Formats: sequence, structure tokens, C-alpha cells
Amino acid sequence: MTTQSKQRLIEMARKRGMTDAEILREVLGGVYGSRRRELVVEWGEALGLTASDALRLAYSVGLLPSVHPPRKPGRETPPDRGPGSTSG
Repeated sequence: MTTQSKQRLIEMARKRGMTDAEILREVLGGVYGSRRRELVVEWGEALGLTASDALRLAYSVGLLPSVHPPRKPGRETPPDRGPGSTSG
């Protein structure tokens, strides 16, 4: 798809009130694997975002899986390292 075609599609989507995240979600529909990341960067540039910003947006709205395992709820600091700890 040409850059001009992407720009026209983005203009139409923005006129309909779509956010950058919603536009990326539509673009990635039915795409799997490493191609998703490539499309985020490619379309992010068309949206006026840097590659880093586009990837950050995609990760934050769940369009790309995180490489980090999910945190266990309630275990942000070890029990002996909390703010009220008197050990030491």
C-alpha cells in the first residue's frame, strides 16, 4: 500500500473520530506473528509517530504481547522491604 493511500485512510478514520490506537487495531486485524510489529512501526510512521511511540502505544493497549511475565498481584515489594519495615 502506498504512503498516499495510508494517509487517505488515516484522514478518513480520524474524521470518523478514531484514535491512533483504534486505527492500529483495525490495521492489525487478522495479522499474526512478527508481521504485527512491522505493521505497527510502518503505520505508526504514517500516523506521525516515531517507531518507539508506535510500539509503546501498541503494547499499552494490548495490540502486541509483552515479553515480560505478568506481575503477581500484591507483590510489588518483598515483605521485608516495605515502607513500614523495621528490620535491619
